[in-house]
Amino acid sequence: MHEDSVMRWLPRKCALLALLMAIAFPWPLASQAQDTLWNTWRQGGLRALHEGRLADAERLLTAALEQAEKYGLDDLRVADAANDLAVVYANSGKPLEAELLFGRALTIGEKGLGADHPGVGATVQNLGILYATQERYREAEPLLKRSLAINLKEFGTTHARTALSLKTLSSFYAIQGQLGEAERLIHKSLAILEESQVRQDDPQLTSTLEVLAAILRNTNREREAQEIEGQLKTAQDTTEYR
Repeated sequence: MHEDSVMRWLPRKCALLALLMAIAFPWPLASQAQDTLWNTWRQGGLRALHEGRLADAERLLTAALEQAEKYGLDDLRVADAANDLAVVYANSGKPLEAELLFGRALTIGEKGLGADHPGVGATVQNLGILYATQERYREAEPLLKRSLAINLKEFGTTHARTALSLKTLSSFYAIQGQLGEAERLIHKSLAILEESQVRQDDPQLTSTLEVLAAILRNTNREREAQEIEGQLKTAQDTTEYR
């Protein structure tokens, strides 16, 4: 499929960077008592990030990283803060800074938690998404597959984290025009969410259905795409009047 038609429904960098907002699981902390200042800055930074206040997020998460480093450069809090700040950089058009911090978080996490820890897997996925936004597909694909494998091992085939990894891979293949594989994966992701009986206005379900509708439209199945979009509109209307 021609790249222009892909870009029409799935703006490459915006769609993938949105997935970076799924921050990695917090690393297990060695000392809760000393975390007050670090955690205050971190939570404030994450709140600013989710509200789209990137300058505030960068300032607060930089402070959180500097505070975390006082516990030791290999402390797991450093991995946590580095991952968070990397997400801000990725969303701020600073891919080089983001890559360095994701790499730092990954090195610390693998050393402290092991290569198959779900927190490590989340950072692996974030780095893979970052590479995909730079069209470094050969580097991105093994990372995204590794993240899926970690979630399958840790959570099984029916968990929302696994569904998220499947959706990420689906989007990855879709932006390259590999719509057959993208559709196979998005149906698996959707099946997990539907079996879990998530609410119809659940953000993950909504975004999964949006990807499916886009794939259907770009494989000349307009009627099916419109049915999915109608389902999304109904869920949105229900939420507004709840």
